[in-house]
Amino acid sequence: MISVIIPTMNEEEHIGYCLSSLTSQTLPRERYEIIVVDGSSTDRTREIAEGTADRVVLQGRPGIGGARRDGVDAASGSLLVFTDADTLHRPEWLETIEENITICRYDVCTGPILFYEKTLRSELLAVWRKQYNLFHLFNFYWLIGSNMAMTREVYDKIDGHRDISILEDFDLSVRMFKEGDIKCRYDPRQEVYTSARRITNLFTYLLVYMYGHYHYHFTHDYVRLLKYPRFDEMDLRVMLEFTKIKEVNRKFSEIHTKFINRFERSDEGREGK
Repeated sequence: MISVIIPTMNEEEHIGYCLSSLTSQTLPRERYEIIVVDGSSTDRTREIAEGTADRVVLQGRPGIGGARRDGVDAASGSLLVFTDADTLHRPEWLETIEENITICRYDVCTGPILFYEKTLRSELLAVWRKQYNLFHLFNFYWLIGSNMAMTREVYDKIDGHRDISILEDFDLSVRMFKEGDIKCRYDPRQEVYTSARRITNLFTYLLVYMYGHYHYHFTHDYVRLLKYPRFDEMDLRVMLEFTKIKEVNRKFSEIHTKFINRFERSDEGREGK
């Protein structure tokens, strides 16, 4: 059984189209279930979802990552598929995923994420995201929440999603990479189409993710990854929170010192021989 998990909150304008694309798959309907995790929507999202999804559950854990994990808890399938409420899927999407995981024996698979609103900002972001594929040379697959699938065994092995709202998919990618023996495939056929509605200001959009990466890599303050600033709140005051040059330099200095010490110990070992 394949379990498709969709986190939602106030998505009445998009959830119906998303679910329609999922019920129009070439894979027989009895082979997969659709689980919607609702974050206490105040519009008609839940009502629309209940008309199509196999299960609609109320979100219990905080953050987008928490919602995805709630969906896993409610799922009965051994193959977990993640997408978003504003995403549309090709009819062969689930069949391609099943082929990659079940027949080709990959543990994880992902594919292109295209925007169905063609703007200059969305095209620039799409070009930027294509650069993620370069990491495949180093066996690092940058998963994005609207188009990824994995076995439940692997999901449990890397301890699933954290209760955070930004970089929850990147965090999953990092822990998958650290595990080392997980086989991932990027399949161009496994493409989806998603909305560019949040990219009203590309610069602000990038600032939000810079904010997330700063706290993820340097401060390790995961509370900031749960309650991050809205796009319209990325002002100078917020920027100054994560551009503390002295703190960044201190972190880099620690990394440099550790590297030098390791290098010197390696030299001493060779000289001792």
